[in-house]
Amino acid sequence: MKIMLDKSPAQIHEYRERYQHDFWQLRTPLTQYALSGTPYGLDNGCFAKFEKKTWRRLLVQAREHRPVFVCLPDLVGDARRTLDLFDAFMEETQGLPRALVLQDGIRNHPIPFQHIDAVFIGGSDEFKISNEAFNAAKAAKMLDKWVHVGRVNTAKRVKDWIGLGDSIDGSGISRFHHMLEDVLRAIRGEEQQTELDL
Repeated sequence: MKIMLDKSPAQIHEYRERYQHDFWQLRTPLTQYALSGTPYGLDNGCFAKFEKKTWRRLLVQAREHRPVFVCLPDLVGDARRTLDLFDAFMEETQGLPRALVLQDGIRNHPIPFQHIDAVFIGGSDEFKISNEAFNAAKAAKMLDKWVHVGRVNTAKRVKDWIGLGDSIDGSGISRFHHMLEDVLRAIRGEEQQTELDL
């Protein structure tokens, strides 16, 4: 499971050295960090606010430096409207590795697997650990699609997705060392020591 950090190139490389881990980058319209030279995913920033012009500018760069996935715009918690947005923006992402952001209610709608290369697990916190999300991700894996899970900031959430998610990101793990270290331990299968041996 790869960890994508919303960090500057210098910070990505500092973290790779510090933790001896192959961190990747998550680029967003919010922070607009330069490319780090590592594999990366392109988010759409819709969880905060969709900045269409910035997202489109990052798309231009994505055509020169191909990402693992490009998230098309979504509406948090609403699968139906997210699919409408996917249809509306599909043409301008032609030739890029598209990711559909999965939202609450996706079980009631067909996933356009023929037009995507990845799924991005978005939605509510409840959705992220639901059979609805897991089953959609399992179907994606059976069709050789990349599975990315957003807002993963705890070891528990990592354990929910180990073996199914290909990559994760989280604002907490991008900002706080202790959260990142907990997630790294979970990915590496290390248990956190809770008591000192005397």
